[in-house]
Amino acid sequence: MINHPNRSKATPEITSAVVTKLLAVVDAGLVNGVGKPIPGQMCVEAAVCYALGLPHGDDPRCVAPALRSLKIRLNDSRWSSNEVRAKGLRRLAVIQLGSKDHLDAEEFATRCAVLATKTCVSAALRDAASIHKDPEHVKALRDAANQCEIDGSRQSAIDARTVARSARTAAATAYAAYAATAYAAYAAADTAYAAYAATAYAAYAAADTAYAAYAAYAATAYAAYAATAYAAYAADTAYAARDKSLANFAEGVVQILIEMNVPGVQWLPLTEIS
Repeated sequence: MINHPNRSKATPEITSAVVTKLLAVVDAGLVNGVGKPIPGQMCVEAAVCYALGLPHGDDPRCVAPALRSLKIRLNDSRWSSNEVRAKGLRRLAVIQLGSKDHLDAEEFATRCAVLATKTCVSAALRDAASIHKDPEHVKALRDAANQCEIDGSRQSAIDARTVARSARTAAATAYAAYAATAYAAYAAADTAYAAYAATAYAAYAAADTAYAAYAAYAATAYAAYAATAYAAYAADTAYAARDKSLANFAEGVVQILIEMNVPGVQWLPLTEIS
């Protein structure tokens, strides 16, 4: 275990026993909303509080505000079941431990924005392209998706938003039967905008962890949902795709936290043996 002498006395000690208990609680299932202090009836942050012996709530006091907010929003996204939600958030639930005062909120938000642009935004654009009827818009959507996937830059997100909105307008104007396409393009446009909100203002909000938390969220839950918007009339397909998108994004955030060397990295091996 890594000791942090400057850690607040109010922050509970994190031990292997705590992590093992947390994993058992998470594996019982995670619910939308804070829930009740009963295994299988809690959200992910309430599960951490439970494992640490804290009062029931969603602030375990050992998690960085931006990461905590992101986790809450991911937890409350539209997973197909409590079991799938728990499986998708399992590693992220562990690596977040001890991140308070050990995570650069600006860098974290920016990295999440890039991740969302490269993955969720590009997927949403390709999904819209797969059912659009106009060859020119199909090409534009695919080109924008490729550019987002390549660099994940702010400009690629802005360009994607423009392309997606144009495709949406064309689809909506063409015929009402293309409503699914119009919705997918609209969702992709909103995703592209939200995904790079963090970077757009990062230089001006470096110390604003509340904003950073919101920006990180904006680049996540809605982005993942947008990737499956095209399947709005095929619930089973939509849920499967959305689950995969949310789980992949959660693991992408885990990799970001590993690269940022947060203290919780030390506990990840326990996720492989429990």
